[in-house]
Amino acid sequence: MKKNLLWMLATILTCGLTMTSCVANDDNAVVPEEPQYPANFDVFSTLKGNAGDPAVVAALKTIENVEDLKPFENINLGQAYYFNYKQLVDHNDPSKGTFKQQVVLTFVSKDAPTILHTQGYALTLQPVGKNHNRLDSIGAPDLLWTLSKNGDNDVFDLNSVQVEYRYHGFSLPEGETNSFKYLSAEQQSKDLHAIVTDLKKALITGGGKWLSTGVSKNGMTTAQYAYYDELYGWNDIDVYVPFVAPIPPVEFDLRIGTYMLTQSSKAVLADLEKAYRKLVDDKAIADATIEAYKEKFPSNSQSPIDYYTVATAAIGNLFAVQSYGDIDTWKKFIPTENSTPVEYATFFMLDDNDDRIYRQNNRRAAAERQDPFAVQIGIDQGNLGYDYTWLLDGKLLSDDDKAALRKQMEDSKNSKPIDLEVKLLENLKTTKKHLVFVYGENDPWTGAAIPDPTNPNVKKHIVPNGTHTDNFKQYAWYPGGKEVADQILADIKVWMNQ
Repeated sequence: MKKNLLWMLATILTCGLTMTSCVANDDNAVVPEEPQYPANFDVFSTLKGNAGDPAVVAALKTIENVEDLKPFENINLGQAYYFNYKQLVDHNDPSKGTFKQQVVLTFVSKDAPTILHTQGYALTLQPVGKNHNRLDSIGAPDLLWTLSKNGDNDVFDLNSVQVEYRYHGFSLPEGETNSFKYLSAEQQSKDLHAIVTDLKKALITGGGKWLSTGVSKNGMTTAQYAYYDELYGWNDIDVYVPFVAPIPPVEFDLRIGTYMLTQSSKAVLADLEKAYRKLVDDKAIADATIEAYKEKFPSNSQSPIDYYTVATAAIGNLFAVQSYGDIDTWKKFIPTENSTPVEYATFFMLDDNDDRIYRQNNRRAAAERQDPFAVQIGIDQGNLGYDYTWLLDGKLLSDDDKAALRKQMEDSKNSKPIDLEVKLLENLKTTKKHLVFVYGENDPWTGAAIPDPTNPNVKKHIVPNGTHTDNFKQYAWYPGGKEVADQILADIKVWMNQ
């Protein structure tokens, strides 16, 4: 029996942001040129353009590659500047032409330190149709608030630059339909280098320190940029801070799935294992879970839903909870011997709007076009491999089901090496770049954390009970979290102040 597992179930949960090409329609609003949106969808209903700082505008206009410049006010960032950067489609062959890459800048002064938010996706994702370009809602890395003296009052004393990842949002080297021929971490790193170089020449000229940071896939981009920054001798960035950034050296890293079943949320793992084994042993629980699956995915319910489907989906949902759910909030909902089949099913299938469990209900909508994340897995970034150990002895699963699960796990063990990630991990042993890696103890992605470093230029911190986030205030919720957060900031500041 051939089984088609959704390898990408967890990838939409990684931190990502939005889109690309906005142009000035008039003096009061910013609107996208393309693609077309539903007639009743007001993309920029809350975004207001303004004149901005004339000196900043003038400086940006001196950059030959800056187009479609538009100052605007943002609820999270305050005064900001949107522009498209005319980027090479192929940095190894300028004859391939250029494309527009979206950038959002906030500016304090030419001498201030600058945070470069290395996106792994589009600038902002919205749950309507395509990756809608909602510049009114674009956020900022937590470090912008944390490192600013008055960040709690939304007053920043650092500049910030956010750059969309090529092939995401509106930053499309080959247009709306593409072959992904020029999709790679190296090409994106060269995109970042071009933008940083021009900003240092035209606007941020005072020689202040630069810090690059990102969360999850964005954090992978940070680590990869550090590798290429050193490889090519650019000296763009002074400190790199990847948050919860897995570095899988193979295409599907089974260590992530195994960490999820053996290390994440250790205090409740025994209870979780009991519940998941009942899912594939107790027919009443399994049947209730099938009904919950049909309700959650009505478009899939036209075909028969079997026990294999709901069991593997439930494992994927557990990955999501351990990544983002606060354990103190959701552990009370783990079913027990006294729970009803419906209570089991509710826990396994997790309604996306179940605020009892999710403190941050941050679901992502996939783009209608092919997902570039999925394509890049086989190029240079790698992904998780699920561990189905809890399901392998299930009485309700057929021999074919169990064979399919074992094959998926074996395929992960034998999946192809990711050359860039192997080189990156090796380079961390000797790099002269300053890197601070931060992981969460309860986050399954920590299964692909970097090894404990021996190089004094590389620091690694694991936040006790931490999840898939860069939120320093959330770190303080957990016993021992504030102490680790303070050490992270101390490491950053030592290098930023050198």
